[in-house]
Amino acid sequence: MRRTKIVATLGPASLHRDTIAAMIRAGMDVARLNTSHGTLEGHAHAAALVREVAAEEGRHVAVLMDLAGPKLRTGETEFTRTLELVPGHEIRLVNYPVAGTESLLTVEYSRLTEDVQVGERVLLDDGHIELEVVRSSPEGVDCRVVAGGSLGPRKGVSFPGTNLTTPALTDKDRAAIRVGVEASVDYFGLSFVRDADDVVRTREFIDSLGYDTPIIAKIERRQAVEHLDEILAEADGAMVARGDLGVELPPEDVPVQQRLIIASAGRNMIPVITATQMLESMIDAPRPTRAEASDVANAVWDLSDALMLSGETAIGRYPVASVAMMDRIIVRAEESISESDGIGMAAPETDDHSYVVALAARSIVESDLNMRGIACFTKSGYTALLLSKVHPNAPVFGISPSESVCRRLALARGVTPILSQTATSSEDLLHVVDSSLLGGRYIVEGDEVVVVASLPVRAQGTTNFLKLHRVGDAAEYEW
Repeated sequence: MRRTKIVATLGPASLHRDTIAAMIRAGMDVARLNTSHGTLEGHAHAAALVREVAAEEGRHVAVLMDLAGPKLRTGETEFTRTLELVPGHEIRLVNYPVAGTESLLTVEYSRLTEDVQVGERVLLDDGHIELEVVRSSPEGVDCRVVAGGSLGPRKGVSFPGTNLTTPALTDKDRAAIRVGVEASVDYFGLSFVRDADDVVRTREFIDSLGYDTPIIAKIERRQAVEHLDEILAEADGAMVARGDLGVELPPEDVPVQQRLIIASAGRNMIPVITATQMLESMIDAPRPTRAEASDVANAVWDLSDALMLSGETAIGRYPVASVAMMDRIIVRAEESISESDGIGMAAPETDDHSYVVALAARSIVESDLNMRGIACFTKSGYTALLLSKVHPNAPVFGISPSESVCRRLALARGVTPILSQTATSSEDLLHVVDSSLLGGRYIVEGDEVVVVASLPVRAQGTTNFLKLHRVGDAAEYEW
């Protein structure tokens, strides 16, 4: 059973019923909608389509709506031509519209002249062109070209040494959230997070709409790296967004930060996605490079909860094959290691009795060969997420009466979500566990599992119940 989950981005190459069905069968656990492209109406339709197809396939598939955030770009160029920026020459950056030339260029950031200081770097077009600020005034920011090149219109801009004051949540993002909650998406990905306040403000906006959709903080700015633990203490999940992170930081720092972000997510007991360029060559080729296969395996060994495909499935020629290839690499990587390896096994910083119960469940299934897994009855999903973060070497069956919780658990490493009846009492709990495991043919009658839950079952609280249970024997118990 594959433990590490697969997130696949939907786009022109995959937004078809048959393709989505094939991707689910190939191993897609989470469908990502990238609001940087397409229309909000189109994304709402895509979310509904994923729901329909997943139901037909008998699978719980989560939908992650990735918010665009304040992606900074250059403006249009003169006659839409490509500019040639020459090392040593100067160019002025302004925050109002101009027809861009080699000496004057728009950067769409209102606080450009207030935030950017002399001596700081400016990177254009994903870091292919580097500028150094030599003067700054209300009229504009004058820069010297350090590394030149060709620059087309509307290319990305990064300020790796600047403390940008723009909030992570834009008006466009608020509109996307309104559409997303109506479409019942399961997660929002918050782009260009700077600090914990960005997460708090986003959650407040979601709460104001009457929803509690979890937030995945995308770590892609230097500021986010500096405030990592406080951000992940507020977030419901994390993403190692290596694309923009690799522009903000030197390339040699990105693998180190990947491990640190995964470790921080482990301490905060939240799922973490490793993303960007994992199988990028499969956008055009039917097989990945050896380096890409190693990259996927290393992210598995670092104990990522999920790995993400972007252009491979959104615009690539082989969307289904990309999912299938990632599935095969993950399975082979998981076969080769002990679950106790890696840096993700970190205790929470608070005194959490639920964590002690989770550790006990892990210890039992690893020391008793008769145990076939951990059956976790959960209303909110918390207990199942907690069990996933202690990384037992047996499957975790996340049994919940809530469809939305089952979909959210599709992101949790090692957790198989199972939709169940509602347990109305402690006496009913083991009957629900038995019917859920046997009905889905996950376990055969007579197999033994560790049952973990919260009592009383009507309340959501601390995970405080653990029982060794032979499946099928629920009728024999007296409480």
